[in-house]
Amino acid sequence: MSFLKKINKVLAKPAIFLIRIYQYTLSPDKWLLSFWLKGRICAHEPHCSKYSVGVLKRYGFRPGIFYATDRVLHCTASTHKQYDPEHYRVVFFSSAPIGVPFLEHLTNDKRFEVVGVVTQCDKPAGRGMEMCENIIKQCGKKICKNTNTLSGFIATPEKLNPEKSEEGRQFAERLKEKKPDILIVIAYGKIIPQAILDIPKIAPINVHGSILPKYRGASPIQSALLHNDKETWITIMKMDATMDTGNMIDIIRFRIPFQWTTKQLIDEMKKIGPKFLNNTLRKYGKKILGEVHQDKNKATYCGKIEKESWLIDPRTDTIETIYNKYRAFALRPKIYFMINGKRVIIESLKLNEPLYNSNDELPLFQEETLHPAVSDIQLKPEGKKTMTRKEFLNGYMK
Repeated sequence: MSFLKKINKVLAKPAIFLIRIYQYTLSPDKWLLSFWLKGRICAHEPHCSKYSVGVLKRYGFRPGIFYATDRVLHCTASTHKQYDPEHYRVVFFSSAPIGVPFLEHLTNDKRFEVVGVVTQCDKPAGRGMEMCENIIKQCGKKICKNTNTLSGFIATPEKLNPEKSEEGRQFAERLKEKKPDILIVIAYGKIIPQAILDIPKIAPINVHGSILPKYRGASPIQSALLHNDKETWITIMKMDATMDTGNMIDIIRFRIPFQWTTKQLIDEMKKIGPKFLNNTLRKYGKKILGEVHQDKNKATYCGKIEKESWLIDPRTDTIETIYNKYRAFALRPKIYFMINGKRVIIESLKLNEPLYNSNDELPLFQEETLHPAVSDIQLKPEGKKTMTRKEFLNGYMK
């Protein structure tokens, strides 16, 4: 522990002591008139003095005194309570690598407590088809260092709906026992029923890789590149039982450079998304941010990518079509074309942007030459090693 953290913890103790004195002498919730004033003075749950003790214990003196002061300054007499805990209990749903930095950032932020991780079941992978844990489960194990609670911390249910299966009912009961304030869902891969979405005290929250209602569905990141969008967004939304139709809470946008593929786009989302999510959750919990309805008349949809989507014809498809597909499927499964019944994968494709813009209607292959915008290309014929542009032209195009 650093010196400043130690000082913060030490200074918090006398502050907590003074608040305890106030609680048992002047506080309307504990002193002599508490039988009449309790619940009538403070507009928050927990009440301000209890909240102040909680934030001082959790964050130390400097952050804690700021949070306590801010709470007291915004408190008014009311019988209508606003739930405002010193930190938020979170259950995290994800099954994809993009969820890892979000989970790690939530874990390292004292404003949140990750009390559970929900991911998909182990699946066979590799040549031996051995059962493998996905990366979210592996990350959850690192976070939950206490092996005695590991089985209750990570859940991999096959069925979620408590109204349709015994497994779903048991899962819902275990989730309720965790008393979550928020459910966070990022690329989980399953539809979550309304009975589960109703469990958190504040809201179920989804992180979506587009500006809704554009690109509702399973492939918003790939769709932005397939349509050659110049910018994309991350939308934080409140979930409902229908896919991606819930109210929007906050949006952050960023530009998509010409050279970026799905890899760079996901890397950027991993970089800026976690901090954006945490700050948005805090503002939403504090009622600083509200909700905005989606305009269903502007909705567009993107489903799971079909196998035929990454097959191209380099002699007839325009360079624009091919490059958009290359960028969208660069991570997997990668685009390919057929020559003499053999598959040829385009491993890497780099273009000169000005030449691309002035010749975007031409195909990739013209006779025995490549499009003039191609500055570098690497291709992997079926059963062969990756080839350079020159090697491929000499070996396959003549």
